[in-house]
Amino acid sequence: MRLSLIIGISSIFTILPLASNLDAADILYPSSKSSSEFTQTNIIYLANNWYNYKAKDGSYTIYFPQKPEEKNLSVNTPLGKLNALFAFYEYPEEKRVFFISHVKYPVEPREYNVEKGLDGARDGAAKNSNSIIVSEKRINYKGFPGREIILQSQKRPDLKTLARIYIDPNGPILYSLQVIAEDGNLEFPEAKAFLDSFVVF
Repeated sequence: MRLSLIIGISSIFTILPLASNLDAADILYPSSKSSSEFTQTNIIYLANNWYNYKAKDGSYTIYFPQKPEEKNLSVNTPLGKLNALFAFYEYPEEKRVFFISHVKYPVEPREYNVEKGLDGARDGAAKNSNSIIVSEKRINYKGFPGREIILQSQKRPDLKTLARIYIDPNGPILYSLQVIAEDGNLEFPEAKAFLDSFVVF
């Protein structure tokens, strides 16, 4: 399976659980914060070599190794029809994918339970991709609660995904960032550089 096809699958299983599995049990994990700060070396490297991608609605920017492709996705959920734009870049020779999406939910913020939404995203991602959760920790970006999760495919153990999922409670808006590695290596420096370059306005 080409990794570009995995992108479509990953976007669906990230969006659906957040919309429909709001009553997932809360599981406690150690608290952690994501600083989203670069070292000076990373700043220089990205500024000179990477593509500064800006969401069409102007809500965020992130750096990709090169200009990403964009796809639209519409999903019918118990909350109504959700529309999401996601962008991705695939390294064919490295068998890696960099991916980001965001979607706003048509509900009143006070009626949306963010932590249960994050739980639902985690559980649904694992179930729908037939993966196990290797690790998980709570993260935070600009006050947006989030989770950093590593998933491992049960059918293809070498296929792993490093995901950072945030929800802006005022939207509510889901931001999903993912690095997918077919060889299972998620420790390469470009992965962290991509994830840390995320900036919301």
